[in-house]
Amino acid sequence: MRDEGAGSEARARRDLARPGGPVKPRPSYRTIDREEVPPGNPIDLTVHRRIGGARLQRDLARAAQAVVEALGRRRRVWFAYEELLAKITDRRQAAYFDLGVEHGIATARATTIAGGRKTVNALAQRVVRDLIRTGVARDEVVAALLVAAWAVMGRRMVRATTSMPR
Repeated sequence: MRDEGAGSEARARRDLARPGGPVKPRPSYRTIDREEVPPGNPIDLTVHRRIGGARLQRDLARAAQAVVEALGRRRRVWFAYEELLAKITDRRQAAYFDLGVEHGIATARATTIAGGRKTVNALAQRVVRDLIRTGVARDEVVAALLVAAWAVMGRRMVRATTSMPR
């Protein structure tokens, strides 16, 4: 059986001898395996439970630890990969949230403006849903809607506006 203390002392001396001082140890994936979701955000907690997050996080932590151990000295490659993956994940989550909020606000506005007219409300909801899916900038969407409204109104709109008193 080897002496664990002697190895850690030698490692500490080696770390201090490196340029830039000691290297901060990264947390082990095994410690992440034991982390719980903080009880503060009910949405995060509900999603965590719904997808079986605890089990999936344990499995992911074990797999990541195995990759880090297999890479040995080249483990920085894995950490760079994880950092990029985290950026992509964060941006995707923010985009999903933003799109959900935009869709909800636009849908609520359409419902309010349509009032009790069910056909108008249904069409407005469909148009809102279709336009948000395009991902086109808001000012372009408004311009397209105005062009479409003008096209649907056709010549009747032109006649109605020209016959109105000024």
